[in-house]
Amino acid sequence: MYRSYLLKNNFWAKKGNEKLPGTEKVFIKHDSEVGGIYAIIENEKKGVKIMAEGRDYFFNNFDKLDSFLTRLQQRKDNFMKILRRKDISQKLRMLDI
Repeated sequence: MYRSYLLKNNFWAKKGNEKLPGTEKVFIKHDSEVGGIYAIIENEKKGVKIMAEGRDYFFNNFDKLDSFLTRLQQRKDNFMKILRRKDISQKLRMLDI
């Protein structure tokens, strides 16, 4: 179940995930603003360990996992809004009015 959820959210399966049954499955997503996000489906704990921004998070609930990934995306969007606003402000200051 976690596998299909991660694939729908633009995570890529690590090469060789399907070759060794019973091992942890690793999924990777890279974003230029957030950086690398790694998801490891853990068989023993029945959940997903997410490694993002230098920290580890564990989720065994889809709703909490979804809200976490949404917050990561939202932080990225807020950062990009600030950069765009700053860029527009600099360009407006250069206009001869």
